[in-house]
Amino acid sequence: MTLPRRPRGASGWAAWALLPLALIWLLRLLWSASITYWYLALPALAVIAFGADRYWRSLWAAELERRQRVTSYSLTFDEMRDMHWRDFEIAIVHLMRRDGIAAEHTGKAGDFSGDVIGYDPALGERWMVQVKHYNPNNKVKSDDVQKVAGAAWHIYEARLKLVVTTSGYTRDALAFSAKAQIHLIDKAALIRWATDGVHLHDVLGIAADTHYGAAS
Repeated sequence: MTLPRRPRGASGWAAWALLPLALIWLLRLLWSASITYWYLALPALAVIAFGADRYWRSLWAAELERRQRVTSYSLTFDEMRDMHWRDFEIAIVHLMRRDGIAAEHTGKAGDFSGDVIGYDPALGERWMVQVKHYNPNNKVKSDDVQKVAGAAWHIYEARLKLVVTTSGYTRDALAFSAKAQIHLIDKAALIRWATDGVHLHDVLGIAADTHYGAAS
């Protein structure tokens, strides 16, 4: 059973909050109709009750999984900011392993921008990850993400490409990454992943049944 994802942003939480109100309105409508059309309203109430029970159980299961990930391994942004850049690369390895990805640290001279490599059994693909431990005033540039695009398949045979930074990205880097299908994690997304315990797939918006074609 697919677990529901946590709401994202103010609009997501607003929509989530409106759901119980809509359900209450529908239940009141069905209850009023049950006097005259009981043979239709009562089965409908039973179906709604069953669906609501399944949904809230799934929501609670997802929350328990998130809490388990936080307990297993989590970092505050301050901790990550104060790390040495190599320790931060290793922290990314631990975060990926926490989320079920068999990750290894490969960052060294001549790594062709591949700091972390990992196999994702849920997606059946390999990840190549470039890690940038930058201060807030230093953004990841387009040249950096272009190196990832060039090396991912030819060097590491990885179809999944990810750049992680403690900072942000230039406009050109964002534009190129969108065209080259490179996933990006900036400061805000890093906090969701490392501190809040949100699974990497959910942070990046990747569905479990996503299929990746052959890389060029």
